[in-house]
Amino acid sequence: MARIFKPKTVRRTSSESTPSQLAIEGLSIEGRGIARHEGKTVFVDGALSGELVEVVHYRRQKRFSECQTKLVLKPSSERVSPVCPVFDQCGGCQLQHLAAERQIHYKQQAMLDMLQRQHLLQPQELLEPIVSSSEGYRSRVRFGIDGKARLSFRRKQSDALIPVTGCPVIAPQLQALIPVVQAWLDQLPEKSGITHIEMIAAADTLSESSSALVIRHVKPLQVEARQALQRQLSSAVCWFQAEKAGPLSDANTDAVAPSLVTVLADEGIQLMFAPGDFTQVNTQVNQQMIQQAMAWLELEQSDRVADLFCGMGNFTLPIAKRVIKTLGIEGSKPMVERAANNARINQLSEVEFKALDLNSAQLSQMLKREKINKLLLDPPRSGAKFVCEQIARGDVERVVYVSCNPASFARDASILTQSGFSLIALRSMDMFPHTSHMEAMALFVRGELER
Repeated sequence: MARIFKPKTVRRTSSESTPSQLAIEGLSIEGRGIARHEGKTVFVDGALSGELVEVVHYRRQKRFSECQTKLVLKPSSERVSPVCPVFDQCGGCQLQHLAAERQIHYKQQAMLDMLQRQHLLQPQELLEPIVSSSEGYRSRVRFGIDGKARLSFRRKQSDALIPVTGCPVIAPQLQALIPVVQAWLDQLPEKSGITHIEMIAAADTLSESSSALVIRHVKPLQVEARQALQRQLSSAVCWFQAEKAGPLSDANTDAVAPSLVTVLADEGIQLMFAPGDFTQVNTQVNQQMIQQAMAWLELEQSDRVADLFCGMGNFTLPIAKRVIKTLGIEGSKPMVERAANNARINQLSEVEFKALDLNSAQLSQMLKREKINKLLLDPPRSGAKFVCEQIARGDVERVVYVSCNPASFARDASILTQSGFSLIALRSMDMFPHTSHMEAMALFVRGELER
């Protein structure tokens, strides 16, 4: 039985009736059940394919309707009990009621349906998804602090906070910090001004792990309170931030420029990063993703490879160990400096990093000047429309595209295939188990005919 109560404004029309029960035909790309009512698609939160559910909070939109599951009348064989006691309230996870091993397959099918329906595309080869443990995988987490000084997450479809005492998807070393940090918060004066706390699991070396915390506060925090937290966190280091995206200070109020380490163990590579930098939160999936990317690129020592949206060098440095020239391009100058420093730390000389607006016409000129023949791109959620248009007019023969948004990926895949590339292979990645989010990677080869 599943009960979800979320009152919302109902949009009514004069012709459409309000159903009390719906039969679920499938799952959407956001992980919601899909039903039909009077010729209209209905998205149902909390429902699974094949179920019959009683629904509430029916909301009519112009082209579709939405509602929530109140009661599951006929459950799916794939329905399971959520691993988190506040799953039905917390906005972090959307799919804990679906068996973990089945989640990625539904997300993958939704992506394939989008490719086929919108762009008449399908890969020549569909590989098995890349997966990891469905619990304890997340290496960083950000808590809000509610009015009673409790570690909290956002409620579903709301800015309100729900207090939590644990989270099954975050790394065990971060789980262990929760009671310590909460006990510290309980000792602070009322309305201390702490708004957020971020926890990051990092590595000291190739074999040892550590943790770090960033405490965001909008009121001055006494040095005694800072030092008390640092003493209690013997296995972690804590930094304090008095303004959004502002500088950090330590427990003694001294300014710091902290650096953390994440490790690509399969490659023997250490990547330095700052607390605010983007990092892949699922290290298991990230390792497999890098290996697949390099296999698809079919790297040879004579290759000249570009990594676009390269960040701190997650793909660039493993590639650089195998080819004569690797070029990492990123729009953020601080990230370019970070990546270049990581190349020095790992003693990789045949790699160069450049800061460039990737929506600039200079991109195609640079790729041609550097004689790039293979390319990897890992864009943000907005995708890489302009980049794909530039690639289409260049000499790149093989492209690996890593995507965190099926919609922008489908658009960009269409641009590449219409310009002479073939979609050779596609592989989904369960970077975020129990959530509706998914990543995918694809191989495009110029001019190769379908088999």
